[in-house]
Order: sequence, then structure tokens, then C-alpha cells
Amino acid sequence: MEESKEKAILTAAIHEFAVKGFDRASTNQIAKASMVSKGLIFHYYESKEKLFEASVNYALEISETELNYTQWNFDGDLIEKLKHYCTLEFQFFHDYPDVYQMLMAAFTRPPKELSDKMTRLLRELTSVAPQFFKKIVTNLDLKEDVDADVLQAVFESHYTYYMTRAMAYSQTHPDSTVEELKPIINQFLAMLKMSLRGLLKSDSE
Repeated sequence: MEESKEKAILTAAIHEFAVKGFDRASTNQIAKASMVSKGLIFHYYESKEKLFEASVNYALEISETELNYTQWNFDGDLIEKLKHYCTLEFQFFHDYPDVYQMLMAAFTRPPKELSDKMTRLLRELTSVAPQFFKKIVTNLDLKEDVDADVLQAVFESHYTYYMTRAMAYSQTHPDSTVEELKPIINQFLAMLKMSLRGLLKSDSE
């Protein structure tokens, strides 16, 4: 399939699934919005479930491209850097509300047939958290008696708490916007800041 047609189909599918959910989403509307035939969609994606799965992967691809996670660095004030990156994420999801709603729907209210796949995908995505926090802790100028592994475990536990709260909120508020998660993000940052209190060499100066 031509790349332009594929993007048109997946963009239309993301919007349709984001707005209506899997059950009410119409492949006829997706075909109309992407200006291709319904037959072409099913020729390449075979089923509505496979189209949904492809749409989730495309939404993730858009997120990773726009946010460019691999270039993030945490030199300097950790909390300020995290605030900065959280702001970038909020702005991205504000600018791409369909991507936000698509991903929240996929991970909190997936189609029954894809529930196991979406659970595995979410597990794969969150499995990078230990590497992420290891990178953060390694960049910190900790006091000599601070156990970096223990601090990393504390950060990871805060992250798990944050993710659990965020996903639970999205599940019980399916029409919520990303702005509604700001209090949860702010609490997460406050927990990290509190965990660092007295642990950095600069705290003794």
C-alpha cells in the first residue's frame, strides 16, 4: 500500500476509534474520511481488530517521533527537567487529542479480542522504566552513603503509583482530557522531590 494511503487510513482510524470507541467505530466512516474503499481497508488489515491494533501502533509511533524520548537528558536540576518533559508531553497530547484518547482507550478499555495483546504491549512499554530511572539516578550527585539502587527502586515505586492512578482515572473517566491528569503528575513530581531531600551532595552546602 502507498505510504500516503496507509497514513490516511490510520489517521482516520485513530480519530474514529478515539471519538467512538471500538464497538461504535465505523469502518465505513474510516473509509470515507481516508478516501479509500472499505474493501481496500479490509484487504490490508483483514479485520476491525487488526485495524485497531495497527492504529495503536501508529499512535505510539507518532508519540515517539514527536516527543523524541531518546534525546531526553537529565543533567542539572532533575525535578525541573522532569517538569519540562512533562510539559512537553502535556502539550503534545493537547495538540494530538485523538492520539491521547486512542492510547487511553487501548490500554484501559481495549476490545475483548485484543485485551491480552494490549496488556502485553503496555507491559512492554512500561518495562523500560527501570532503564529510564537508572539513567536518572546515575546522573545525580548523591552523597557517598546513599544507595543508588534503593533510590532507583523508590523512584520506580512512585512511577508505578502514578501510572496506576492515571490509568484508573482514565478508565473511570473515558472522556477525560490530558489536562485532568495534571494533579496526578504534580503529585508524582512532588513525591520524587521529597525522596531526594537530603540525599544530594549539594544539600550539605
